Amino acid sequence: MKWTMRLFTASVAVSTGALALVFGLGGQVVWSPVFVALGALWLIGQRRTQEWVASLGLLSLTTGAVLGFWVGLPDIWLLLSTVAALVAWDLHDFAHRLQDVEHDEDARVLERRHLARLGVVSGLGLLLGWLALTIRVSLRFGVVFALGLIAVFGLSRLIRLLRRENDA
Repeated sequence: MKWTMRLFTASVAVSTGALALVFGLGGQVVWSPVFVALGALWLIGQRRTQEWVASLGLLSLTTGAVLGFWVGLPDIWLLLSTVAALVAWDLHDFAHRLQDVEHDEDARVLERRHLARLGVVSGLGLLLGWLALTIRVSLRFGVVFALGLIAVFGLSRLIRLLRRENDA
């Protein structure tokens, strides 16, 4: 459980730090302390086991990244912030669920397995997000729609598979 909490704290720090840095360097200095305060609120809420603060943290930091993209800030930092916020949100929930596990050895196995999966998913998310930001391709609406349907179908199958694996 200690690795989950360390990675949670690091993820919140990376997410808020990236937003504060990119807004500060982009001339939007007034927003930097706001993001630092939101990160601090999330960390305090985790320590006090307030479950609602994770959703607020994810929503506010993701909204900050969207606003940064809207005003033209460097998108790679915004992508990093969003992925780190998603990792922190997942780890916040996982830490609460891990408290219900009775045996320490079972908790360590679950933690190791979950962190390995989360590492792969967040790494792929960063890689695919970076590719999407750098590669420009023109596609017709029908092709984009079909690819979207395939993506939704694939993600739903993956979620079902992971849920079935966790139940076993």
